Amino acid sequence: MSRIRRFSLVAVLATLLLTLGAPAFATAPVTTSGIVTDPGGWLSDSERALIETAARSARAKGISVDVVIVDNLSGIDGVEWCHKTLNASGTSDGNIIYYIAYDERVDGECVNGGSISQSARNTARTAAESKLASKPLTSSDAAAGAVAFINTLANRSTTSSSGTSSSGSSARSTSSEGRGGAIIVLILIVGGFIGIGLAVSSSSRRNERAAEQVTRTRTEDAEKKVSQANRQLLAADEQVRSATDELDFARAQFGIAATDQFARTLEAARDSVARCFDTQKQMNDSTNPISRANLATSIMRDLGTSMNPLSAVQASFAKKRSEQATLPNRITETHERLIEQRADLERAKAELVSIAGIYPAQMLASLQDNPEQAAALLTTAGTALEEAQRVAETDRARAESALDTAHRALMMATHQTDAIFSAKSDLDAIHDRLGAAIGSISSDINDVSSLKADPAIFDPLVADARAAISEGQAALLNNGDPLAALEHLRSAESNIDAALAPLRSKRDNDERALSAARSQVSLAESAVMRAQRYVQGRRGAMNMNVRSTLHDAEHSLEAAREALGSDPNEATSQASRARTLADRVMATPLARPDTSWYDEDDDDDYRSSSSGSSLGEQILWSILFSNSGSSHSSSSWGSSSSWGSSRSSWGSSSSSHSSGGGFSGSSGSFGGGGFSGSKGHF
Repeated sequence: MSRIRRFSLVAVLATLLLTLGAPAFATAPVTTSGIVTDPGGWLSDSERALIETAARSARAKGISVDVVIVDNLSGIDGVEWCHKTLNASGTSDGNIIYYIAYDERVDGECVNGGSISQSARNTARTAAESKLASKPLTSSDAAAGAVAFINTLANRSTTSSSGTSSSGSSARSTSSEGRGGAIIVLILIVGGFIGIGLAVSSSSRRNERAAEQVTRTRTEDAEKKVSQANRQLLAADEQVRSATDELDFARAQFGIAATDQFARTLEAARDSVARCFDTQKQMNDSTNPISRANLATSIMRDLGTSMNPLSAVQASFAKKRSEQATLPNRITETHERLIEQRADLERAKAELVSIAGIYPAQMLASLQDNPEQAAALLTTAGTALEEAQRVAETDRARAESALDTAHRALMMATHQTDAIFSAKSDLDAIHDRLGAAIGSISSDINDVSSLKADPAIFDPLVADARAAISEGQAALLNNGDPLAALEHLRSAESNIDAALAPLRSKRDNDERALSAARSQVSLAESAVMRAQRYVQGRRGAMNMNVRSTLHDAEHSLEAAREALGSDPNEATSQASRARTLADRVMATPLARPDTSWYDEDDDDDYRSSSSGSSLGEQILWSILFSNSGSSHSSSSWGSSSSWGSSRSSWGSSSSSHSSGGGFSGSSGSFGGGGFSGSKGHF
């Protein structure tokens, strides 16, 4: 009987169609399935993704928009069609539906309740219609219109009274109707309605399943966020408890004044945890998945704001405790370094005397005071070390300060002696190096103008750079101290490069750093090769200390080569250190071994008491010492280098107090932000 009634209804509709004319294919109100509903598959995947991206961005701002794309509205008024779709979809209050009927050139929107005002929606629809210009309407324009609607709402949303409101506009184009024979039209209409009925029934089932899937996915996502928020809150509460005990210990160890920042940060974290527990109650009481997800995100964002600073403070105090725990070892290491520096000073004095016989006094004027200054600095370092040892057990803060003074004095003394050790290699190619340094710093001066740098900041630096250029040019004409001019050029360039770094693009800075690193590696390779030849030709005259220094130079050169592609600054530092060590090897004087020949009154071993010399070896020694003048191979200065880049930082031994997970605010997940505590990580 149901079939008879259905065919009777079809016959009545066919009669009406014969009278009024057959309408174009129509789409009944649909059930939305996700952000974009496109029953006809009119949009491409990229156009659908474009709309979904804009909608997700809007939802992050509290605005939910679903887009429906159909060919026509089944002859129903746009407002009525939209509301039927809204009711069929069962969307929550405040969810906006924006629809486009591309064959009829109709667009509109509707919403049930919510806080988006009518004027804001009208403005958004006007923005969308400005994109729907193609005739016939193309899918790309439709996607652009939907994106414009969503973005305009996200940018201009205002509060409005709740209730159902809608607006629609259309630019309709009439469709032609053709009439044919009554029998043929009737057959076509009957077949069409049967097909439509089957399609609508199938589509309805698919839409129901899709809606269930969307709801299930939203619920699962919300529960994941809730679970993450609960874990982070428990971890934060545990961290606050442990930090409270840690603060008491830090006050006893470092004093109240030194822990004021720790106390303030801990108090802020404690307040944040209390707020988040209140929010957790609201989250657990809520049954709306979206509301639960929003509250979970709020908890994680609040924890991220307060707990990351607490983790950083805890790490800093852990580092201080580690430094104090290793203080005796660092004092011992620094004392050993002081002994090495004193030995280097004696070698530097001998090197200065040696090169004074090769180069004119004018070229070495800037080095004459270096031994005296280095000796004074080493005396200061020794005094500071004695002070650190004396108060290490009673006043660790004072001992740390004294040790830092010793470190600084040792670094400055190293700079003085290294200048002597590198003097020969610099003077051998002084014209090339001065020319390259002048060209490089001139390029920096041009960059100051092209980057429109602040004159108040850069004028003094440029003036110093120009003075260094003038000094270098005078040295090229043998009117001045070339070593002093070269050091002035290097220091001036280093200062102006540091000031220009924020104004240069990252790519420019990387290219300059890589170029400087390659230049330093090239110089280091030349210096190490000279040192290797120097030691190879005098193996019997080189003690283990010299060989160890050469090995360190080779190791630093290899480290510089490895770091060249990944870290140019590290490569520059390692290359400079390799060159300095190689220069020390070259500055090592040949010393005749202390041979003790066999004495009949000793044992019957017929061997010397030292290295076991033979007559052939004695002849070799006589040849070596009669022809042991220093030989130097010239090296080319490829580009400017940064003076003192081989300086190393002393006494930085510390242990890092960190854990693998840090609180991340809006993302709702643990990231590498530094969250730490004494009880582990999540």
